[in-house]
Amino acid sequence: MWAYGDQAREASLASLLEELREAGDVLASAEPGLPWHSACVALFLRLAELLQALADAERDARGEDDLSPGQEMLMRGLIATAGAIDRSWRSGLAEQVPPTLAWLGLLGGGEDRALTVRRCEGWAFYAVYPELYLEAARALPEGAIVIGLRSIGAGLAALAASASRARAVVTVRPVGEPFDRRIVAGPGLERLVAGNLERDFVIVDEGPGLSGSSFGGTADWLERLGVPGERIHFMPSHDGDLGPQARDDHRAGWHARPRAVARFEDVLLVPGAPAPLARWFEDLTGPARAPLRDLSGGLWRSLSPSPGAPADPGREARKYLLETEQGRFLLKFVGLDSAGRDKLARARSLFEAGFSPEPLALRHGFLIERWMDGTSLEGSPPNLADYLAFRAQAFPAGKAGADLARLAGMARYNLGQSVGGAGERLLAPWTPERLEALQGAVRPVHVDGRLHAWEWIVVDGRVLKTDAVDHSVAHDLVGCQDIAWDVAGAAVELDLAPPALEALAAPLLGDRRALLDLLLPCYLAFQIGWWSYAGEAGARQQARYIRAAEKLMER
Repeated sequence: MWAYGDQAREASLASLLEELREAGDVLASAEPGLPWHSACVALFLRLAELLQALADAERDARGEDDLSPGQEMLMRGLIATAGAIDRSWRSGLAEQVPPTLAWLGLLGGGEDRALTVRRCEGWAFYAVYPELYLEAARALPEGAIVIGLRSIGAGLAALAASASRARAVVTVRPVGEPFDRRIVAGPGLERLVAGNLERDFVIVDEGPGLSGSSFGGTADWLERLGVPGERIHFMPSHDGDLGPQARDDHRAGWHARPRAVARFEDVLLVPGAPAPLARWFEDLTGPARAPLRDLSGGLWRSLSPSPGAPADPGREARKYLLETEQGRFLLKFVGLDSAGRDKLARARSLFEAGFSPEPLALRHGFLIERWMDGTSLEGSPPNLADYLAFRAQAFPAGKAGADLARLAGMARYNLGQSVGGAGERLLAPWTPERLEALQGAVRPVHVDGRLHAWEWIVVDGRVLKTDAVDHSVAHDLVGCQDIAWDVAGAAVELDLAPPALEALAAPLLGDRRALLDLLLPCYLAFQIGWWSYAGEAGARQQARYIRAAEKLMER
């Protein structure tokens, strides 16, 4: 099923260097403690973005990954910044000396060029923290050759190299089919490997995912160049097995080779950590009365007025309940990258407009808001139309996510896979010409994207929308869309009768009503695809959306 999509932005080298200088200025003026530490991590992420973008551009130009002076310069800067993060963390946020950025002028001295920056899922969605890789790297052998797999591996490799005193560190991008990745390397990289066969090699990435073929394919490449299998180490973001699509030889290698991994719980949650998560907001909430309560992976349902709501444990953001003398608070991971600040701004706007709980702060990737005890909502939210009208006006987006042609292509595929040819025929009226003409009517906004009935609660007579800031920039192909996407979502999730749907759509869409006709089947198809990855609970949800698609086909 088709549900995921990569997120990328085009930028010039000059603009990326300016973003780096701005991040350096923020670090220089940051208050000591967690603000400084978080600003240093933000600078590190900007450096990692530039290295990824430059390495990809050079790879595209050559047709293979290889060494270059620009990549080497950026990697040195990343390792120095990783060292600053490490010293800050290990000292309990006391030893905070910024890395120098004087060398940036050398990198920008040549001709400007267009680059593609790819958003890294680990930083943005899955709480892959630099501190985890720094801690895990202490178990690596000194003097190793570290190989980071792009995109996120460019930065992760620098963290590993800094904490383990690596001999050399490089970055490559595995290519090929998703479940059969391989490395295409130039002569400089291959000479580096061949000249260090007596050393250990460390492959660094997030994951593994469904197949682990990026790790496996890179190990295959090293073995072809003569590296003994026992000298190859893996450095992933979790300690689980490879997914169901893994090759048998890759799975065997995964279990046979040493792995260095540090768990979030053991680095950021334990009371003895240099700066545990439970203390990040003490100035706002007072000290915790008890350990943080994990609400991730569907555990939130134990406190929800809708305890039977379906959950998607493997893809939920980390979230915790903090209890202090001042009350209860929800801590939710919203991303280490720059999108986190925008999410806080949206959360504040929604609170001030009376639609959502009160957010208090964003610190080092976690958003804190007051915990709201409420009851479940019966029927459709009475403020639904006002809520969607507010989002349409308050949260314009610079550009849309998937365009209409891509959404229609996803819908044809997912409906064809789930309900057969009849489902594909729902999209038959939407020819390429018609989609192109309708694209001009799209007004992209940061949609809610999560209008399910269990996301609404009643608190002291007010209807509040929870989980309302993330989903327009989530790890999927949808992204920012016209508010018609949320109208379609409301129709499906709240089971709106035709008159109620028309009453909702008319003032929001006006003469753009055709968007809803297209996006209804697209929304259903996306949900069918999304829940196909969520196990038993996902199968039940998928069946519900398939029934809704079949009902739509009968009209």
